[in-house]
Amino acid sequence: MATDGENIVNLIKSGKLSQSELKEAFAGASSGVVTVQDWGICYSSGTGQLSEYGTVVATNPGNPITGVGMIAYSSDGSRMYCVQYTNDFSSPSIVTSIGTTLYNPQDGNQSICVVYGWTTQGSFYFNQTLTIVPC
Repeated sequence: MATDGENIVNLIKSGKLSQSELKEAFAGASSGVVTVQDWGICYSSGTGQLSEYGTVVATNPGNPITGVGMIAYSSDGSRMYCVQYTNDFSSPSIVTSIGTTLYNPQDGNQSICVVYGWTTQGSFYFNQTLTIVPC
């Protein structure tokens, strides 16, 4: 599934896959194959960095995570701040994060955050609006 994840990131970066289309692409995904723990987003006024972070944990260690992506959007979904996708591993738990300086505090104090990816037996997709807190 590595190629799918890389293709999705490339489509997002090129503006050819919107947030709603991404959600549709994962319509058959199972939210039960993993959990996202300690998921959050923060902004450091000292560095100007917005950081989204979390730990993705397989609900069944026999179905390890093989790829995980993370995206941060503005609260209205009109602007993508950052995106990443990592693959070529097989692990029951992945700590992941992304960061950017594209965020401006005047954009508001919330972000639509997305975590998506694959396990050996399926895909997963989570979308949540999170409050941006100080780092």
